[in-house]
Amino acid sequence: MIKLGLIGFPIDHSQSPGLHVGFMEASKLKGSYDLFPMQSITRDELNDLFTTHELTGCNVTIPLKEVVLPLLDRLDPTAEAVGAVNTIVLESGVLVGYNTDCAGIEKALDQLAPSAPSALIFGSGGAAKAVQYVLNQRGVSAKMLTRKPGPLNYGSLTAEIYKSHKLWINCTPIGGPKHTHEHLPIPNGVLSTEFAIFDLIYNPLPTPLMQAAKDAGARSMDGRIMLTEQAKKAWELFHVAYYKNL
Repeated sequence: MIKLGLIGFPIDHSQSPGLHVGFMEASKLKGSYDLFPMQSITRDELNDLFTTHELTGCNVTIPLKEVVLPLLDRLDPTAEAVGAVNTIVLESGVLVGYNTDCAGIEKALDQLAPSAPSALIFGSGGAAKAVQYVLNQRGVSAKMLTRKPGPLNYGSLTAEIYKSHKLWINCTPIGGPKHTHEHLPIPNGVLSTEFAIFDLIYNPLPTPLMQAAKDAGARSMDGRIMLTEQAKKAWELFHVAYYKNL
């Protein structure tokens, strides 16, 4: 029986349990996928989680994607390059960190904006780092914007600069379950039919940013494709590790 889980907070809205139970059923493999809500974690707590619940692996979401980096025995090269982990796998007694978000982001961008020359990334956490990594690999110039004071603060960019980047990617929780009616602090009247908007949030929909994109006639995509594709990649890692650990 394969046992998996998700750590982070908030996670009560997560669709990961349903996705991975579906993978188990398709593979004719009995198992479980549990939620472990937590806003912080230590190395001992991570080890105890895997030992107590006999986990083969777990997914990681905000705010722990960067926190877990020094707690692991080894990092996959992509996770190390990104600086964030969304999947932890127990491989022969060793905890290995992966970033399967990148695979999901690739798939989404292939459909939404395969040839965008530049982009604005809203947020600076683990998901934003994965997006920036993928964009850099694709040769796309990207600016990562935050609320922190500085040259890449939301308010420090002019409307003209916003207009010059036709791909926007929201990696913040704004518009998500705990921030449903909040809006990103971006200038009004900037969006047009020339833009492509990728909002990593997948529940609830549409987010305020996606609604703004729709109103402006811009192309938009939510986070469901990314969620599904990163989950598929994570399941492949879990599945292989499960049989190797037997």
